[in-house]
Amino acid sequence: MGKKTTLSSANNRSHIVSAAYKLLAESGYDAATMKEIANAAGVAPGLIHYYFNSKDELLQEVLYTAGERYVKEVEQWCNTLSPQQLLSTTFTEPQQRVVNEPEWFRLRCELFALGLRNTNFHEAVQVMLSTGRQCITRLVRQIAGEAIANPESMAAILLAAFDGLALQKLADPDFDLESSYRVLFQMFISQLSDG
Repeated sequence: MGKKTTLSSANNRSHIVSAAYKLLAESGYDAATMKEIANAAGVAPGLIHYYFNSKDELLQEVLYTAGERYVKEVEQWCNTLSPQQLLSTTFTEPQQRVVNEPEWFRLRCELFALGLRNTNFHEAVQVMLSTGRQCITRLVRQIAGEAIANPESMAAILLAAFDGLALQKLADPDFDLESSYRVLFQMFISQLSDG
């Protein structure tokens, strides 16, 4: 019976984090309430407070969970894809995510703004950006080998480009995301040729 309680507890926490992700991305941090998150998760409002002391803590958990998901995706790509497939995936995945999962980028953008104003989010922003850079660095190393002298800097630039292009698409639905990604891809390829 203890195992069932543990599974139920983990399941409740997971439902709360998933519901929070959806509502925070749709409504924004200020508009999404703990009560709405509880309703969306199908749990009593008091249960959220059992797992999370505040909405700040819940948002941080949402971001850490999303970061862990990305780390696992990158690990799977690196273990299963050829360097050429990995090159393609590195650029098509974030472009497709802007279209298929715009809420993730809306939430990232909101966190960036919160992180600049609210000290409770400084660490979460640092972890989110650091995790992204580490994952992209791994991709760059596996794709380029020694052809790119500073893969960490290249990863930082690619992360900034991915986030910046997503922001432009979110702010302007007519923005030509595909063309911009083609140029970014060509810029990366030219670095491989120069190296």
